[in-house]
Order: sequence, then C-alpha cells, then structure tokens
Amino acid sequence: MTFEQSFQKYLLLSESNGTTNNLSTEKGKYAEMYNIAQNKTIEWLIESNASDENRYLQEIKAVEEPLGAPTQTTETYSNHSLPGGYFGFLDLAVKATKSSCERNFTTREVKGSNVNANYNDPFSSPSFKYTDTFYTISNNSVQVYRKDFTISEVRISYYKLPVQVTLSDPDDPESDFIAGEHQFDDKMVNRIIFSAVALHNLSADDPKYQAFKQETIQKF
Repeated sequence: MTFEQSFQKYLLLSESNGTTNNLSTEKGKYAEMYNIAQNKTIEWLIESNASDENRYLQEIKAVEEPLGAPTQTTETYSNHSLPGGYFGFLDLAVKATKSSCERNFTTREVKGSNVNANYNDPFSSPSFKYTDTFYTISNNSVQVYRKDFTISEVRISYYKLPVQVTLSDPDDPESDFIAGEHQFDDKMVNRIIFSAVALHNLSADDPKYQAFKQETIQKF
C-alpha cells in the first residue's frame, strides 16, 4: 500500500466517525499521526512477545548483524555502537578468546545499577570457563563485559526502524508525500491506520479512542 492510499483510507475512516476537521490537505498531520501509531503498534507487538510478532514484523528484523570493532575498550568491557536505524533489541551473540582459544558465549542483559553486583559475584561474573557474560545498552551502544578474556566478535539481532511517512517538503504540511510504500502488508497497515484515527483529536478517556485502539490490536 502506498502512502497516498493509506492517507485516503485515513480520511475515509476519520470522516465516517466524525473526527475530521478539514483534513483533506493536512498530509503533514497524517504523516505525524501514522508514524506515531506505527511505532507504538510495533512496540506493542515486541512487548507482547507472541507469535504474531514473528508474523507481522519480519520485514524489519535483522539477524546476527556484526557490530564491528569496539569504539572503546576498558578493563571490564568493550563498547560497540548500535547499528544505524536501530529500533528495538532482540538478541546478542558474543565470541571471546583466551590463549588462542575462541568460544561462543551465552549473554544476558543487566541494568546499569546492577553491573558491579554482577561483575563481582562469582556466580554471575563474566566467565570464559562457563562461556557466560552480560551486557548493558546505553548511549546508542552496547557494553559487553569481560574478565580475563578478550571479546573477539559481537553480533546483534534487532528490529530496524520502519519506513516512516515523509513529505517532499517537511516545512510545508500540504506538500505531497515522498513516493513510497509501507513495508508491511495491508492487514498490518490497516490496523495502524485505525490507531492513527484514534490519535486524531481523541483523548485516551474518550470511548471512541478505546474502540479504535481495540480494533487496532484485537486481531494481532
């Protein structure tokens, strides 16, 4: 479905539910509402961690993409920049070396406030023997912790930022859309449009908002 086609559906649904106010030229407003609705819908699917997430979000999944050389290395961790277009986390695969021996590690994420406790606990600290370590994510980077070994490879699986609806002239809310199509199938796009309609001039306390929100997610 093209951006223009989804916009026409948005107008139709808005008008049929009495929520529109001279929307025919407000493409800038639609672009903003659609992008917010799309990103929130994707976040909901990721957090729900259900089979529907695999069905609807395949287009924006990247699997085990190498992060390359670290941007910083300290005595306790190596810092790796997240890839451009990063939207959400899936998994982290790590290889480490010690005395010319290389092993695959299991990894787990910890909060920044728990780093010291985990690092100094013999049962949770990074271990080459048990091929286990932990990581944190901050400042658009991932920090992989180590102890008496070297991080040799880091690969990340993640969700890419979905294609956003944009205008040919961002400063003109009545300009045309940049020619393009949505990444997702029509079923997914239709649900996002329902959510965009709900966001337009409706508060979270309005029963219409809840109805459109439910329409957005009920078939996921």
